[in-house]
Amino acid sequence: MDTQEQAAEEQRQPTQSSAASIGGQISQAPSQGINAMETVTPPAAEEPQVEAARRKKKGKLEGLKIALGHPRQYRWRRKPPKVPKALKKKTTQVLYTTDEQMRAALWEFLVFIVFLTLTSLITLTVRSPYMFYFNDTTKKLFVTRRIVVAPSITNCFENIIQVADWYDYLIYNFLITLHGDMTAEEDEDEGTTHSLGGSDPIEKLRARRFMYENLLLGPPRLRQIRVSKQRCHMGWHFDFCYDDYSPGVEERNESHKGSEYRSMREAEATPFWTLLAYYSTGGYIVDLTYDKEVNLRKIHQLKTIHWLDRSSRLCLVEFNLFNENTDIFQSVKLIAEIPASGVVLPQARLQTVKKYSFFTDPDPKQTLLYIAWYLMIVYYTVIEINALRLSGFRAHFKSFPNILGCFLLPICYLALAYNIWHTVEVESLVGKAQRKEVYQSIDVLCFVNIIYVNMMAILAFLVWIKLFKFISLNKTLVEWTTTLSRCSKDLAGFSLMFGIVFVIYARLGLLLFGGNHPDFYSIVISMLTMIRMILGDFRYNLIQESDRLIGSIYFITYILLVFFILLNIFLAIIMESYSAVKSGTDIQGSQLASFVYRKFTGAVYWIYYRLWKHRAKTVKARLARLKPFPTKKPRPSPFRKRADQDNATAEFEEPAKRRNLTAAETLYFHAMPKDTQNRKTFRVNQRITLLEEMLDKLVANMADITKSLDRVYGESAQ
Repeated sequence: MDTQEQAAEEQRQPTQSSAASIGGQISQAPSQGINAMETVTPPAAEEPQVEAARRKKKGKLEGLKIALGHPRQYRWRRKPPKVPKALKKKTTQVLYTTDEQMRAALWEFLVFIVFLTLTSLITLTVRSPYMFYFNDTTKKLFVTRRIVVAPSITNCFENIIQVADWYDYLIYNFLITLHGDMTAEEDEDEGTTHSLGGSDPIEKLRARRFMYENLLLGPPRLRQIRVSKQRCHMGWHFDFCYDDYSPGVEERNESHKGSEYRSMREAEATPFWTLLAYYSTGGYIVDLTYDKEVNLRKIHQLKTIHWLDRSSRLCLVEFNLFNENTDIFQSVKLIAEIPASGVVLPQARLQTVKKYSFFTDPDPKQTLLYIAWYLMIVYYTVIEINALRLSGFRAHFKSFPNILGCFLLPICYLALAYNIWHTVEVESLVGKAQRKEVYQSIDVLCFVNIIYVNMMAILAFLVWIKLFKFISLNKTLVEWTTTLSRCSKDLAGFSLMFGIVFVIYARLGLLLFGGNHPDFYSIVISMLTMIRMILGDFRYNLIQESDRLIGSIYFITYILLVFFILLNIFLAIIMESYSAVKSGTDIQGSQLASFVYRKFTGAVYWIYYRLWKHRAKTVKARLARLKPFPTKKPRPSPFRKRADQDNATAEFEEPAKRRNLTAAETLYFHAMPKDTQNRKTFRVNQRITLLEEMLDKLVANMADITKSLDRVYGESAQ
């Protein structure tokens, strides 16, 4: 027996040593690539001379690295072996596979949906439907409406061509429209309740009423911007010449024919764009009044003294309105731009601003909405700060949703700052309108409001874009975003080529048709016309009228090159990337939908069970309160007698089924006493007693098994 055991031990030792070496080789395999996993045989032991030479060579390399300035901890590493294409597998993206991930994702999604809803409602409040109708009505009155001056002669703002037409418009159209609907018959109650009135509301508001429901915030005013005269290069016919407007050639004398010059700050004006230039100045100002006759005399006087001459580059009449029914301010500017060619380019600018801000809105629902929105902003601010603190600055801003959050939160706080400023500015404007009977400028309010509205529009856009953060909830959206990221480089190269062709045709159209075609008179308009031609919105007849032969060639080549070739290349790039994504990525479906379905059905079942249980208790209580009706005793039946015998037999045999149960098991299956106070504690005690008895049986059985094994081994040893 001893010799056999020694032989078996000798056979086990080499097997264990080889298994240990194989295990060490396998543990090193992940750092050596895929090929290391294929060879599991241990390498042969190195000889002592080879090992010494290897260590000596390694020491020389370390000394060389230190001499070259490399840190000692730097190690030369082998590049991992390249994986053959045949071994490459389809990448897999796992989407919310555990309950914890699904709960966290669902909670984050629901919170974001609340924030998205609040943001959408808040951004919609910056504009009112009445703003459009207010602007549209005012534009129809002062810009598009024609007034008959004489038989077969009409006057309209859009038909102004020269300076004389501008004066005729002011006299025969503007003043009549502005003062034509005023009446002395005012409702006393209506006038006395107006917030912008003075000590005598009826007298104050009589001349300030416009269209029965609007108030003039001060009388209108005329403003002129001029350029200084210069010497002509060829002065045979003209002694002086006048350049186009620019800040360097603007005339800033103290007065011009009785009108005082005011800077942009003194005039409370703001910069604005026109068709030809950008004006950031004040100008020479003539204040009008509330009286129609006085205004007529002033305009006739300005026409007589030639207030507008060769030096004039822009003249505008401006006034402001307030409608208390809708709580909206309106700024109206009717502009006559006079280029160096001598014609007049009429333009109209109408802007509306709401009176109330977040803090002064009389609607309590809107106030609650603003409070809830800013609470959500504070919540997301805390979340962003914690995420930035935990992940670090560089790692935090590698994610696109985090970059969006970096833009969203500052915009929200800027909106809060604007509403504070808006409240103060409106209160100051109303106070000035009540104290002074002069022109009240709301240009600054309108200018800042435009910035605020654009900012809120960008906010709404970015919040909806951030919704793509949750695209992993849907397989199709994941494929779409992966396709865009995969083909981004190809699209960048294509965009460069497309932009070159685009600019070439825009420049060519400007040079060929810029003098006759209204869609090619500048490079910006030409580029917009190229985009419109791609969408099918163009006026080919005007191109053909400009040049019948070259216009046809220009149009046909552009359609063939851009519409049929470049756009198809664009679609081919996207389709190729999409096919690669479909074939190279195996995106598993998200389990979030099934998780939500399970939770929803569970909630519905719980509600139904509670209602059914409550209904059952109610029915049982009602039945208990009912008194049984007296009934006759039924006659005995042979079938009933046989059933009673069977039941008695069953009741007699039922205890026989539990004859093998112990006392603890029998006690566990017994009914709970009615006088039990804590039913759960009673049931737990029963279970513990039953478990103790089962453990005692298990220990006794283990002792019997051990004795049996000892007896078997003893017999075999003998």
